[in-house]
Amino acid sequence: MKICGDAKYEEMFRFVEQCLDGYAVISGKKDRIQYSRFDHTRRVYRWMKELYEANEHRDQIDLESLKIATIFHDCGYGKEQTGDHAGVGAKICQIYLRDRNYREEQISFICELISSHSDKRRMWEDIPLELILLMEADLLDDTGAHGVVMDVWMESKEEETSFESMRDHIARFSLKQIDNNPMRTPAAREIWEKKSALVRAFYESYCRDLAWE
Repeated sequence: MKICGDAKYEEMFRFVEQCLDGYAVISGKKDRIQYSRFDHTRRVYRWMKELYEANEHRDQIDLESLKIATIFHDCGYGKEQTGDHAGVGAKICQIYLRDRNYREEQISFICELISSHSDKRRMWEDIPLELILLMEADLLDDTGAHGVVMDVWMESKEEETSFESMRDHIARFSLKQIDNNPMRTPAAREIWEKKSALVRAFYESYCRDLAWE
C-alpha cells in the first residue's frame, strides 16, 4: 500500500516498518487488540501533511527534513532498551541517511527533530517550526475519537470492568487531556478544538445513557 506516492519516502516507510517488525503494545483480554507503532507513524505523517498545507509560513519550512523526521520519529521503539525511543530513533535515522549520502547539516537537523519530538513541554519555546508541526501531528493522532477508543481499550484489560468504570476512565484521561489546548499553530488548534468538542459530546451523551451526571 502506497503511503505518500514518492519512491524515496516509500522506501523509508518500508525501512521503518522493518525496524518496528514484531513490536506491538498488546493489551486487552486474551491479547485481542494490538497497537501498531507503524500505523501510528502513517497517521502522524498524514496529520503532518495537513498541518503543513494549512500553515501560512510553509515556504519557510524544510519539508523534506520534516517528512523524513516524521517517518522515523518512532522507529526507535523497535530496538530501544533504555526508554529513550526518540534518541535511539535518531541514531537509526542518522545511519540510514549517512549511508545515502545526505548532507551532515541536514542529517543533524533531522535527528534533532526526532530526538526532541517527545518533549511536548517545549511546544511553546523558541523551537523550529518543523519540530512544532511534528509535535502537533504526534499529539493529534491519539486524541478525539481515537483517544476515547484507546481509553475503553485500556480499561477493558482490567479484571473488574463495567460501563461505569469505562466512563470514569474516559473522564480521567481523554476528558482531562482536552482541558487545555496545547497546540501552537492555528490549524492544529482548530483541529484540537473539534476533537475536544467530540470528546465532550460523547462523554456527556454516555453519562446520560447511564443516567448519571
